[in-house]
Amino acid sequence: MNDRFKSNLRIFIIFGILFELMNVFYNPYAMKFLERIGGNEFHFSLINSTKGIIMIFTALPAAFIINKIADKQKVTANVVLVMATIIFSMFFIPILPNDYQVISFIVIMTVLMIPISIYNISYQNITAEIFPLRRARVLSKRSIYTIIFTTAVTITSGLVFRYFAQDNSEYILIYRIFYAMAFVFGLLAFFVFKKINYKPVKTEEPIKFKGSFKKVFKNKRYTKFVLSSTIFHFGWQMGWPLFSIYTIKTLGADEFWLAIISVGSAIVMLFALRVWPRLIEKYGNEKIVYICTLGMAMTPILYVISKSLLVLAIFSSLSGIFTSGTITVLFSDMLEVVPEKNRIIYVGYYNVLTNITLAISPLVGHYFYEMKGIIYALIITSIFRLFGGIAFMIRERSERKYKLKEESALP
Repeated sequence: MNDRFKSNLRIFIIFGILFELMNVFYNPYAMKFLERIGGNEFHFSLINSTKGIIMIFTALPAAFIINKIADKQKVTANVVLVMATIIFSMFFIPILPNDYQVISFIVIMTVLMIPISIYNISYQNITAEIFPLRRARVLSKRSIYTIIFTTAVTITSGLVFRYFAQDNSEYILIYRIFYAMAFVFGLLAFFVFKKINYKPVKTEEPIKFKGSFKKVFKNKRYTKFVLSSTIFHFGWQMGWPLFSIYTIKTLGADEFWLAIISVGSAIVMLFALRVWPRLIEKYGNEKIVYICTLGMAMTPILYVISKSLLVLAIFSSLSGIFTSGTITVLFSDMLEVVPEKNRIIYVGYYNVLTNITLAISPLVGHYFYEMKGIIYALIITSIFRLFGGIAFMIRERSERKYKLKEESALP
């Protein structure tokens, strides 16, 4: 490793820690906060779907705009600052009239998706530029450090809720303090990211919007990955509100138990993240991605058989093995299949498709929940995730046959 790589890796990790600490002060307890201000099961599903709807309409325009901007570091840093400011606006929700608190929270979380959508595309692209090699190990190392710090903060926040809050007003006060702290960490992340040694890469002949869809999806390798990932994301995202409903409404988890469940999963992921990059380098993205996604199909079933919060905490932690692998390998796989030229446009189309599933699948999950109950909905979610894993398996075998055919044709 040269000095520049080491320096960038160190700053990249520090930024990751600060950015995730910003998230950990608002995101893990978002659904519980929504419940405390009067939200119900429908609001849980609605808030996930509205996120997807907003990101559908922002991802692709953001990709084309950012593709024309040379200094993507500045864009990414500024977007982080905007995210922190919007999160801080939740500090003021409890002082609004009761009738407006739930809708205000949903609106803020929805608006937050605009900078998050831009950030995802810009961050993915700039990561590929800064670390053209050994990405899986870089992403894994970042995740390991962030998990250590976020786990410590999550444990502390859970204990704060347990021992310093007696009634709903005291819980709400703690949430407001946390939103202020999230803003502080977001501000620090903004300044740290600007310190990365980044040389802007000028895009030669940037792709135009007209005809871009046809041009992007002519890439068969990219198309196979996107199709498989879209199928999987439908089942993956379907479970998000259902898990919250089961944990909070069915088993009655408070903030302390939400922290325990989050920490248990994080600890397992911490150890798993040391293994997955090696397996990815040894066997390749295509094989590991179907193993991980098939493993994630078991998570909803583990929820179904969890009849207490303690059992759920254990099973949810075990599911972190495949979750960590999926997160790592999907990012690594996506960056591998997109060409360097106009990379951000390919990333943009991928984000649009996965956000279309995010707009639809939570409401589909809620439909099954309303029709037959939470257990039935979780089982259906498991089946959809299984389809996604099978799609990745078919893709891997198709690619393997194609490579063997190419090798046999060589003189």
